[in-house]
Amino acid sequence: MKKFLTLFSFLGIFAASLTIAALPAFASEPAPAPPKGMVDLILGKSYTAIPLVPIKYSFAPMEVGLQFPGGLTDGKIASSTDYHDHQWQQYIRGGMRSIVVDMGRVNTVHEMQERFLQDIPHGIDFPREVTYALSMDGKHWAVVGTVRSAISLTVTKPTVQTYAISGLDYQAKYVKMTFVVDVFSVADEFQVFGNHGVVDGATVPKITPPPVYPGKYCPPGSPEVGGTRNMVLITNGYYKKDPAIAKNSVDQLLPYVGYISTSGKIKDFMFDSFLFSAFGEAPSGGQYGADIKKPTILSDWQYYIDNTFMPDYNVSALNIATGKVKKALGRPSYKSKVEIAIPYPTPSSNYFGAIDGKPVNMEKLSDRERLIRWYVDQVLAKWKAGRYDNLKLVGMYWISEKAAFTINDSEKALIRYVGNFVRSKGLVLDWIPFINAEGFYEWHSLGFDGAEMQPNYSFHNYPVQELGEAAETCKMLGMGIEIEIHWDALKNDALLEKYYQYLNWGIKKGYMTGAAHSYYQNAGPGTFYQCCYNKNPKYREVYDKTYDFIKGTYTETNVH
Repeated sequence: MKKFLTLFSFLGIFAASLTIAALPAFASEPAPAPPKGMVDLILGKSYTAIPLVPIKYSFAPMEVGLQFPGGLTDGKIASSTDYHDHQWQQYIRGGMRSIVVDMGRVNTVHEMQERFLQDIPHGIDFPREVTYALSMDGKHWAVVGTVRSAISLTVTKPTVQTYAISGLDYQAKYVKMTFVVDVFSVADEFQVFGNHGVVDGATVPKITPPPVYPGKYCPPGSPEVGGTRNMVLITNGYYKKDPAIAKNSVDQLLPYVGYISTSGKIKDFMFDSFLFSAFGEAPSGGQYGADIKKPTILSDWQYYIDNTFMPDYNVSALNIATGKVKKALGRPSYKSKVEIAIPYPTPSSNYFGAIDGKPVNMEKLSDRERLIRWYVDQVLAKWKAGRYDNLKLVGMYWISEKAAFTINDSEKALIRYVGNFVRSKGLVLDWIPFINAEGFYEWHSLGFDGAEMQPNYSFHNYPVQELGEAAETCKMLGMGIEIEIHWDALKNDALLEKYYQYLNWGIKKGYMTGAAHSYYQNAGPGTFYQCCYNKNPKYREVYDKTYDFIKGTYTETNVH
């Protein structure tokens, strides 16, 4: 199931880095000397590190012990590529960091540079880009250069790279370096070379308009998410331990389509939209998500298509269930909206299979695009043949919960191609990244039409305020939000309480009625199904309160 991968990848990376304090100190080396006739204008200066999005309750506590006062301007660099070296200052997620330095006076800036480390096995990747900016007042900034990584993010050997710009002749009192933080970014010395005071000919650079973010949630029912409002994830595909779990029946889907009373009567519609998304594992042993060590093969993709459209289950079962509910409610024109997952086309040198007699080379972007065309066309052909009169296919879902920049150098090009192709079919491309996942803040420019971010509060030991923080991020970036219930919530009151906090903060932060929602609720047939038919009122209430949340009438609740 999708959250298991997210949870354990987080824990593994964090555990590796948080052992730093217990290790012996490393030697350091002097930072590069300024060019002749210049000085390092920020040597020994204090600085402020500002994340793109709020991380006070999520990732900031994990950075404790990973940074040391003045470590970016102390005139020293790491003597090794070992990320445990205390000269390497580590930053975790948050989209970006802006390092701001007040030089204390107006100086003349000629060059700016920063060193970074990449160590992919430990989750440390080069910033995809570093931007340098100058200011006279610390409020209005002029971007004077952007440097993109000259080394592939797929290089796994520990490697160091310097991002430098030169040829500047500008006046400034403040300097800023902004770098992308996809997972970990590790840096050891920010240097600004120039002259004290204003040198003849130095000018004040022209102010650059700051980036503008939406500042509002993706509204429910908006075209960007195919008109969906409350979309529940229905897991299907392949599940080795119990194949029946991957087959959702009419009876299992009925309480998701319709709100069913304790007496078994259909009272109203429940979820308006359904996302069919695969379990991680594929029949070949590959992963439907982005996993460079476990690529899929063509038969895995065909298996997922066949499972999704098998008679009497999954999409077919949803069509029948919707028909029953709309008949009971006297709504003959009603249709449930549907999105269907696209497996991640992981690059691989292994034999993948052949489409129309031509082998697919998964190391070539053009062949991966060809695979996407084949898959989407197959889905649409199955949909047309099924004649699902009670359903409306509105979108495709990109199953990878992150932009896989360290797996694929052409990730942006791939996603943009997929988005354009899906849109050419009259559908939207939807995405549900985990909290601060790689590429989350640039979801729209990557090529997605809509996105709902996972707070992941149910699966981590975050304080409850993290839900508010996640909501602020979603609102800032124009995203919807995912509501998540832990797979053990009906066995553990603390985990059940976490679910209610998602709903409670929906009132506090306005996303109950103001944002499009997706709902993660496990598989086989799912927690909300279990709650609908549960004889214990405490667990039945979960179903009822979820219905209230969907309808915008929920009131704050806690576990009794």
